[in-house]
Amino acid sequence: MYKNWFATALALCLVFMSGISGCAKKNVRHLASDVCLVAPEKTTKQEVFNYLGQPDEEYKTADGNTLWVYYEVKKSMLRETPYIGEKIGEKAYEVVKVSFVGDIVQSVVYRAMDEEDFKEGGLGE
Repeated sequence: MYKNWFATALALCLVFMSGISGCAKKNVRHLASDVCLVAPEKTTKQEVFNYLGQPDEEYKTADGNTLWVYYEVKKSMLRETPYIGEKIGEKAYEVVKVSFVGDIVQSVVYRAMDEEDFKEGGLGE
């Protein structure tokens, strides 16, 4: 009896630990807090890359400067529901735009917007 209980407990622990390790491999980006590390006219491109990672989009402006855009989708728990989630849940977006003059940050803009704003071109100013 004791051996069966021990084997069951060990098996449950292994399943639980493998589930936790699967979560640890997922890269998580927290734009709202990480963007606070970026200071205009002080932070370099390399530092922004270290803080926020690879930009989701990169543009060259008309004056030859660079604009990096980061965005993250936040889905409600209802939105994660299979089959019906797209109809009943909410989706919100966090967008960060970092503009550079040369290698130094010129400005940083953080915006939180809903799905409608994002679809209407929320990435453009």
